[in-house]
Amino acid sequence: MALHAVRGYCALCTAHCATITTVENGQVVRLDPDPDHPNGGVMCLKGKAAPELLYHPDRLNYPLRRTRPKGDSDPGWERISWNEALDDIAKRLRAIRERYGARAVALAKGTRSGTSVDDAERWLGRFLKAFGSPNWVSTTHVCNWHKDTGFSYTFGVNLPTPDLTHSNAFLLWGHNPSFTSLILAHDIVAARARGMKIIAVDPRRVGIASQADILLQVRPGTDGALALALIHALIEQAQYDEAFVRDWTNGPFLLNCDTGAALTEADLTAAGRPDRYVVWDEITQRQMIYDSLSGCYESDNIRPSLFGARIVRDNKGAEIRCQPCFSALANIAERYAPERSETITWVPGKMVREAAHLLAANRPASLYMWNGVGQHTNATQTSRAIAALYALLGNIDQAGGNVVFPRTPVNDVSGKEFLAKEIAAQRIGRAEKPLGPPAKPGNCAAYDVFNAILEERPYPVKALLNFGSNTVMSTADSRRARQAFCALELAVATELFMTPTAELCDYVLPAASFLEMANLATAFEHRPQGKTHLQYRPAVVAPLAERRSDSWVIFELAKRLGFGDRFWDGNIEAGYAYELAPTGITLGQLKKSPGGTTVSVAPQYRKYAKRDERGAARGFATSSRKVELYSHTFAANGYPPLPDYEEPAMSPFSRPDLAAQYPLVLTNAKTTTFIHSQLRALPSLRKASPEPTAELHPDTAARYGIKNQEWIMVESPKGGMRVRARVTNRILPGVVCCQHGWWQECRDLNLPGYDPYTEQGANPSVLIGSDFRDPISGSLPHRSYLCRVRPAG
Repeated sequence: MALHAVRGYCALCTAHCATITTVENGQVVRLDPDPDHPNGGVMCLKGKAAPELLYHPDRLNYPLRRTRPKGDSDPGWERISWNEALDDIAKRLRAIRERYGARAVALAKGTRSGTSVDDAERWLGRFLKAFGSPNWVSTTHVCNWHKDTGFSYTFGVNLPTPDLTHSNAFLLWGHNPSFTSLILAHDIVAARARGMKIIAVDPRRVGIASQADILLQVRPGTDGALALALIHALIEQAQYDEAFVRDWTNGPFLLNCDTGAALTEADLTAAGRPDRYVVWDEITQRQMIYDSLSGCYESDNIRPSLFGARIVRDNKGAEIRCQPCFSALANIAERYAPERSETITWVPGKMVREAAHLLAANRPASLYMWNGVGQHTNATQTSRAIAALYALLGNIDQAGGNVVFPRTPVNDVSGKEFLAKEIAAQRIGRAEKPLGPPAKPGNCAAYDVFNAILEERPYPVKALLNFGSNTVMSTADSRRARQAFCALELAVATELFMTPTAELCDYVLPAASFLEMANLATAFEHRPQGKTHLQYRPAVVAPLAERRSDSWVIFELAKRLGFGDRFWDGNIEAGYAYELAPTGITLGQLKKSPGGTTVSVAPQYRKYAKRDERGAARGFATSSRKVELYSHTFAANGYPPLPDYEEPAMSPFSRPDLAAQYPLVLTNAKTTTFIHSQLRALPSLRKASPEPTAELHPDTAARYGIKNQEWIMVESPKGGMRVRARVTNRILPGVVCCQHGWWQECRDLNLPGYDPYTEQGANPSVLIGSDFRDPISGSLPHRSYLCRVRPAG
């Protein structure tokens, strides 16, 4: 019996848990966690099921071409060779580019948070830019944008890694790592065992939230009001870090009380500059100027005021009533004082105050948040409110806080140099969302691309390349997605299975799973020690049948489209070597170190306080070099510059006209068994979660005549779906929680698939639509919508 082990990492989601794969007589038989790896020691059920994924009989094995019209019950798939498929696709892409321009081609990719596309994402982006199109379609607007880019509008950096090893308190908001990121969950539990306090915000008592010292069960979509209530409690009890707020935020900047605009030197003198801001010095009792370019005040040893009304004179001698930005934030937060906001958030005011005290009394505190914050029509301002709350604790980039840990320097292969700025400015959705994902980091929402396909707004899109995206199931209006795919001149899917998206394409290409392909990882995200770890992951087995990696497909298409030189003439390993060049470690050396190599770099803390040769502090990567409680970027673009709360667009309070018919709040969450719309065909996983469900509190179930485990209809003003009731007291009364991604059958267990377009299916997408959106990010209300329930009958 030939038996050997291969060290690598699971690429099914962003956690990238380190693995040891056992191969027996050429067959993968088992995956186990690798304890001797900075990202090791844990592994979830999904990773352990990877052998089932590898050998599943429904996997796509050969390139296919459609021979019958889209929408036909029989697509007429014919098997073709790889050369024929890639030659045809390249020919049609060239023709579309010549007729409509490169921007008429879009590329959709699966989320790196929950698909294996992370292995190829950098090459996909490079390909699209080299082709000349700005239209990179992703789900970031309903995924990571609010914790990353949204957070950066306050701190100048995406949400950094929580330093759990040194945290005394941890705030977990809208995320259940026990189901979606076991590495993070493991490290939280380990920190709790040594005494770290946990405050969790979640409408359900699950995972880490069930172990929290304080659980705030918030009504979905009201997280912004809760964040402001916590801010008020900290300010009222003087439990915020006053020195940090005074020295490192723009809290002292004076705002015009009449206009709400930040007061600048240009308002005071004719020769003044608009990037120099005004504060009130409590020592001299006069105004002082802060220069954002240097990060310095005009005088040393000043004490900028955080509270109090002031009067200054403008450049014409007229009086201007002012108050510090921090005072304005305090006034907003006071409107949502814990006792006042109880009726909004459904969280008892006493618990809010206890949570604020626990955070303040157990610093340093760290923070993590994700989709539970981001899938609402008020998501951006919620993210800003949570960021402002964290700023008040003063723990950013301090040991035990959220720290920007060092990374190994590598060459960027994203291809940003290939796309001109004027072309990037044409990205679909950018005009409507100038600060949102189309501008930063540079992603389109599928619903905007559907408008371009069906209505040619703002211009036509004629081709859509899909890599692991299953766009039909990952967007908010699956029926419109189907219409759009049927209208395309060219649609291509590179996939593991024949998904609802692939069924609507002209070509379907069989993708290799992560066990069948190699990759280079230049960082592991969730642990500080993983950020400087390099690893070459070899293919455990050769690709079965004619499966190929996404990376191989992209490199081959690039050659056929005439820019193979930008892809090392099809040599993927040459691309890896280029990435590694700045590290001084060669690809050959890395291959000889199966578990990878860690580049030792000591972390530095409070980097914002480091001073240059002129004595000026580095500050933060914002326009003012301060933590921006007041966003100057938002103000310049006409958005509210201070975080505020707006009721979700479809809630019992914002839509009383609908609440009588649809009195419940619809939300959704992931299970531990599946990743988005994947893996429901694997028997070991489907056995644990055989059917789509909706969680309801016993009080809610009793009110509407629902019995546990019976089939029910969940209906919204947009549509309905059929699921099994799961009656549990772990969910907030008045809330219904479903899961997205149900379409695939499991033949081994004789369990059915589900129609993604009809009410007899189990697709929450058909209940939501894309009519209501966050004005900045374009996020959709997947987690806060109106619904009702009834027995299915």
